[in-house]
This record gives sequence, structure tokens and C-alpha cells, in this order.
Amino acid sequence: MFDLFRSRDKMVRGFLTVLLGLVALSMVTYLIPNTGTTGTTGDTAVVAKIGSDKLTAQEVTQMVRRVTQNSQIPAELLSIYAPQVIQQAINERIMVWKAGKLGMKVSADEAENAIIDSLPPAAVKDGKVDGAMLSQILQAQNTTLADLRTDMQRQMLISRLESLIAGGVVVTGQEVEKEYHKRNDKVKVQYAVLATADFQKESEPTDAEIQSWYDGHKAEFMVPDKRSLAVIVLDPAKIGAGIQITDAQLQKAYNDRRTDFQVPERVQARHILLKSDASNDAAVKVKAEDLLKQIQGGGDFAKLAKEKSEDPGSGQNGGELGWIVRGQTVPEFEKSAFTLKPGETSGLVKTEYGYHIIQVEAHEQAHLRPFEEVKPELAAEVQKQGAAQLMQNLTDKAIDGLRKDPSHPEKIAQEVGGTLVNVDNIQPNDPIPGVGVSKELFDAVSALKKFEVTLGPVVLQDGRALIADVTNVVPAHQGTLEEVRDKVKNAAMASKGNKILFAKAAELASKAQSMGGDLEKAAKAMNITVKTSGDVTRTDALESVGNAGIVPDFFTKSAGSLVGPIAVTGGQMVGKILTSTPADMSGLAAQRQKITDDLHQQKTQQRATFFQQGLRESMTASGDLEIHQDVIDRVLASFRQTS
Repeated sequence: MFDLFRSRDKMVRGFLTVLLGLVALSMVTYLIPNTGTTGTTGDTAVVAKIGSDKLTAQEVTQMVRRVTQNSQIPAELLSIYAPQVIQQAINERIMVWKAGKLGMKVSADEAENAIIDSLPPAAVKDGKVDGAMLSQILQAQNTTLADLRTDMQRQMLISRLESLIAGGVVVTGQEVEKEYHKRNDKVKVQYAVLATADFQKESEPTDAEIQSWYDGHKAEFMVPDKRSLAVIVLDPAKIGAGIQITDAQLQKAYNDRRTDFQVPERVQARHILLKSDASNDAAVKVKAEDLLKQIQGGGDFAKLAKEKSEDPGSGQNGGELGWIVRGQTVPEFEKSAFTLKPGETSGLVKTEYGYHIIQVEAHEQAHLRPFEEVKPELAAEVQKQGAAQLMQNLTDKAIDGLRKDPSHPEKIAQEVGGTLVNVDNIQPNDPIPGVGVSKELFDAVSALKKFEVTLGPVVLQDGRALIADVTNVVPAHQGTLEEVRDKVKNAAMASKGNKILFAKAAELASKAQSMGGDLEKAAKAMNITVKTSGDVTRTDALESVGNAGIVPDFFTKSAGSLVGPIAVTGGQMVGKILTSTPADMSGLAAQRQKITDDLHQQKTQQRATFFQQGLRESMTASGDLEIHQDVIDRVLASFRQTS
């Protein structure tokens, strides 16, 4: 959608950024009213303890939901984004803790003033906050003013600490000039890449070479221990299906969470936008007036929007904007949209973006979604909560049962309603029937002895929980040649191939040297292809090599010099510098500020990263930081179940 919504302006930098503190994630997500929110699970389990502060599963669940609401992040990417959200939340709490230790404080008044400054202009009238509009914004974001104030205080503390960390970062003129050269020096080169695949046949090892390699590298060919497991699989879908939910339970859940189902006043609208600026405003207005006449004369709004609208997001969808709430759009647009009745079309509406023609399709006053409407959502949520609690109880029961009677896993599986899977002599990367390869499960059992049980459940991406009992262990041992022959052959072949490849590359370099530096002539004599580049900087690509910068000698040696052999991806390279063109220093002035800013940002980021890593390590060592991975895994599993 065209930037009608102020997602990259004050709304994001202040109010919305505070809600998560994750400016790198999708900003538009936060701007769409959350009319279908199902609230939180109320899970008070502790994800991390930072000093005296506790980050709960409920809090991180809310954070992940805000990021993923309205399916702005595809379900298949949830397993990537959710852990990032959680780790970011932990990092922020760590920074707040350190800021407090340094005596930094942010008062409630400071936080409230910052909130007011970050609200959209329409929410502040005559220096005072429009309470009704603020309430709508808070409802749309499923938060409270108290939570917002707390979040703002945290963000301001973090900002002040980051400023302290960045203090003293200096970029010298010499560093700027060096970076300018790195970005703008150019070379033109000839080069030949000798690929490993070209010598595969010659690299094939004989039986004697395989035996020799094995004899000289036996320690590298250990056969890891093998474990036989009895794995109890608990499926939340199967377990949850048996949970009976009454209307009384749903009604109670509805009454307890009525605020979750409050919908602010909103309109469903579509528009046509013709962009304008001072140079073309009059001409654009004439075109907009013509479009308005066509619509007033019965023209197809959606068709005209697709053909004429300059909003690339909504135009292709017939101008559809979906539901919007007050405070979400620029004031002129909002005033018109909320004044029109359903089915009415506006006149020309002038905003900073140009001329709009708005058509309102529906208008809803603020209301509470009725019980019958949200009943399916409540049922799914209550069932999910019940299944999660039942899963926890059953995994605890399975673990306790297996510890008491590890020789009868089939009995325990039956008692907890799980599926028993027996696997014999598995190693890392071996699949488990019905489960597949699970590195997490193997890690959990790798140190266990016979008849020992995993400390906790291993949760799969689909939400299933695995509890494993080790039924047998075959210790690790030195592999015989017969057991590891394929691995030995591959290692011997790789070694032989590398030697052949380097010898050929060295021969090419030597031959070129003997021919007065004529790489092309030497390569032709050896039936090797030579390529010639154009003028390239360090970041420009060389075919079959990668960025030219991975061959530093190209930019440090003089024209006419031979370079290599140098190992590159998939082979060895020999090159020759044809021309070397230093950066034109007359362009430094134009780039100086950007380079300075880039280097300053890099240094600041490096310093902040080192600071944060060191802080994590020291807090963990002192006991001020405790991270409960089992709780994090459970939170992530709950999202996988719904994705």
C-alpha cells in the first residue's frame, strides 16, 4: 500500500516501535487493527530472570503475536522469527538491568511525554491527548497505557545506555580515505580457475592409497556410539481432541476477556490516488476531477483504481484498503473517510501525497464483538490451553513412569495415550519412524546410560512431544576399514584431488612466469580457459570466483603482476593484473560524510555487540541472568501448533 499509513514516520519510530522494540521486523503489521485477537494464554512461567525482573511466557507470547498478527509473517517463517523476538526481548531486559546498575532512570512523566510526542497528530489536539482516540489505538494494539508507559521507560533507558556505549567512537580521516579506496579502487584482470571437478578422474584413489590413508588417519574414523531407544510420542492434536468444552467455560472466558474483543470505530474503504507535488499539482487535479466525474457517472470504481491509481499496494486490488481506525491515516483522509456513509464517494481529498477519491464500503461504531461471533475463537483457544496443560501433565507422568519402570515403556505409553516407537542402534542423522531426523532428541539422549530417561520432553516443530528411554548402548569404537571405507575413500580422494589441483595451478603460474607473464599464452598451452574482467571494484563479481575483493593481491600488487595460485570456491585460481586504477580522490568529498557515518555505525554496532555479549556472560556467571530454555521451547511449540 502507498505510504498513506504513517508506518515509517512518527507512528513507528515512537509508539509502535516501543511496543516491541524490534524495528527490524515488519512495521505495517502493527498498523492493522487487531479485530480478531484472542488474548494471551496467561502463562506466567518464567522465560528468563534478569536480576529481580522476570520475563514471562505470557509477555513473549504477546510480543510474538504482535509481530505475526494478521499473517504478515508467513507461518513457515514463524520458527525463524519467534526465537529472534524472544532473544531480542531478553537482550532488552539485560540492557535495562545494566542501565539501572549505572544509576540511569526514566521517570513516568518523561515516558508519558515521549508517548505523547510519538502519537499521530490526530490524537493530540491543542496540546492535549484525545482520550477516545488513544483508547482506540491501545485497543487496536491489544495493550494498555500502563504497559505502554513501562515499555517506553525501557526503550528510553536502552537508548541512553546505547548512547553511552557509542560515546567515544571516533572515525579518523585516515580511516575514511582507506575505506574510500576500498570502495572505489578498480582493477582489470585476467584469470583462470582450475576446478576440482575437472580432475575428478585423476583423483580416484587406488585400494593401496585408501589403505594408506586409513592407516595414517585412523583416529579420524571413530564410529560413534549407537543407542537403542523406546520413544513415547505425545500428539497435542490427538490429546486436545478429547477435551470437552462447555458453553459455561466459554462464557466465563468471554466475560474475563471482554476487553480483548472490543473493536474501535472503523471504516472499510477503498481509494484512488493520483500523486502530486508543487510542480504538477494543477495538472494532476484536472485528471483527478475527470476520474471523479467518471465515478459519479457510474464508472466502475475498482476497474478505474486498477487502471489509474498510483498507490501500488491498493491499486491492483481495486483500491481496497481494508478496515482502518482513527489515528491510522493522515488527518485529511481520516476526516473524509469517517464522515462518509457506506456507499458514498468523496469529492477530491487533498493530502501531502496527492489527490484521493475515497469510497466507504462499511462503517462500524466501536462495539464489543458478541459472544456467538467469537465463540469459535474462544473454543479453539480454551481447547489449546487445555491441551497444553494436559500435554504438560502427560509428559511429566511419562517421564516419571519411565524412570520408575524403564523396562516396560509400552505400558507407560498406553497409560498416557501416546504412541511407542522402538528404534535400534541409531546414530546422529538417522531417521526415527514417524518422526524423522531429530538432532534435538539425539542430543538429549547422547549422554544417557542404559535405562536412563530424557530430562524433559523434546518438542518437535509440529508440537508433538518426545520422551525417550535408552534401552541399549553400543559404545563408540575405532572403525574398521570395512565399516568406514566410504568415508576413507572420500577423504583420500579429496586429498589427492587437492594436490593435483594445486600442482596444476602452480604449473600454470610457473609457465606464465617463464613466458614473461603471459598468462593467456601459458593457459592455452595447458588447454585451460582464461577469462578477462572489465574494470571491477572489490565488491564486483568475477565469474566462478565471487567478489573480486576475496583476492586481496589484485588490489595491492601493481599492473602486470601475476597472482596465485589462490584457493577459491571449488578450485584454484591464477590471475594477472592488467590495469590498476586508483580511486579518483576528487570524489571523496561527496562520499566523505556517508563513509564516515557508515564506519561510525559499524564501530558502534561492533562495540554494542561486544558489550551485550560480555554482559550476558558476566550476568550468567554471577547468577543475575537465568534463561529457561525449556519454557522457551514450550512457547515456540505453541506457535508451531497454530501455524
